Amino acid sequence: MGYPLFALNAERFETNLVEAAGGICVNKRLKRKGKPGVNITVDELNELNPEYMFISGFLSSPASDYLHYCTEHGIVGDAVGAGRVYNVPAGWDFGSPRWILGFMFLATTLHPEIFSFDLEEEQREFYRRFYGITGDKFVANRDFSRPVVGAPEDE
Repeated sequence: MGYPLFALNAERFETNLVEAAGGICVNKRLKRKGKPGVNITVDELNELNPEYMFISGFLSSPASDYLHYCTEHGIVGDAVGAGRVYNVPAGWDFGSPRWILGFMFLATTLHPEIFSFDLEEEQREFYRRFYGITGDKFVANRDFSRPVVGAPEDE
């Protein structure tokens, strides 16, 4: 999660969310720790060889940039080769109440044969029920504050 050569610590909420959704967090094989994670080498990432890569909504860059970086720097492996690199929507993968949406996103991505959440509908219902807001467009924020309805271009 983040940029390809930055690995979040295994204890972080984001990495545990991957496992709760049925994935395997390869970051747990790393021995070094930092806050919120550590820089790793191309060789270390290639050795970890994740099947999927999730870019944290908190540390995000577009998946296309992530894949381009991997190609340019010799990062190979299952996730990169199959294009299984995904952006987790902002605020859905760390300590805000929206983590449940992140769980649904991860579960649907990792196990589409088991889970098929309608994430747009789940988001609408979640925001209606817990934030008291309705609409079809929500402005993503990368903090713990309440989301708002609308898109930047609507303002």
